[in-house]
Amino acid sequence: MRSLPGEAVVVLLSVSVILTVLYYFGRPDFFNANLRQYVPADWPLQRMHGFFYFAIMCTVTRMFVPWVLMALMRRGLSQYGYALPSRFEFAWVYLLLFLVVVPFIAYAASLPSFQYRYPFGREIVVGDTVPAWDFVIYQAFYLFVFVSGESFWRGYILFGLYRYIGYLAIPVMVIPYVMVHFGKPWPETFGAILTGCVLGFLAIRHRSFWLGVAIHYAAAISMDLLAIHQRGLLFVW
Repeated sequence: MRSLPGEAVVVLLSVSVILTVLYYFGRPDFFNANLRQYVPADWPLQRMHGFFYFAIMCTVTRMFVPWVLMALMRRGLSQYGYALPSRFEFAWVYLLLFLVVVPFIAYAASLPSFQYRYPFGREIVVGDTVPAWDFVIYQAFYLFVFVSGESFWRGYILFGLYRYIGYLAIPVMVIPYVMVHFGKPWPETFGAILTGCVLGFLAIRHRSFWLGVAIHYAAAISMDLLAIHQRGLLFVW
């Protein structure tokens, strides 16, 4: 039996450590219980600090830590999908995927469980309103969640394994990807199986995950806006 190369072993083991650290020490509840007391009371957007902490921890654990490991393994960022797409074969599938997902998002937005969960940064809601500038700042941090996520799932894991096990790297990547959706509305979790596979295939074809960032972030903004609409919340300036 052929042994698994060291690079693949590092990727697999580090994924377990990264996800464990992020789950126990990177979520808003950890910040609120252990760190909020050290934040000056006069800092703006106090109610959003837990989410900001989560976005920063996502970036540190899922992007910066893999960068360090890539450097130690003498791999360039482009070898892990960070380069811009070098080809656009099947690029139309991203648009098709978004158009297919939108009706499911619209249906999910009508479910009480979805409206409770979204907008993802629930603290952005103040009474029956959403402050518009706060929403913009929140979305900027939310973007880093998706950049770090795509670079981790369809970058670090996928390309770190694809060199050794080929397209089998896609279902290997999808397993933990779907598991981190546990606790979210079930249509979103089941949808992650399909989107994870499709985005993984496209990332390999394009040697890049950046188009996946765009489509994933567009879907996330749609989910937030539909949840805000379904709950009857109003944007205020």
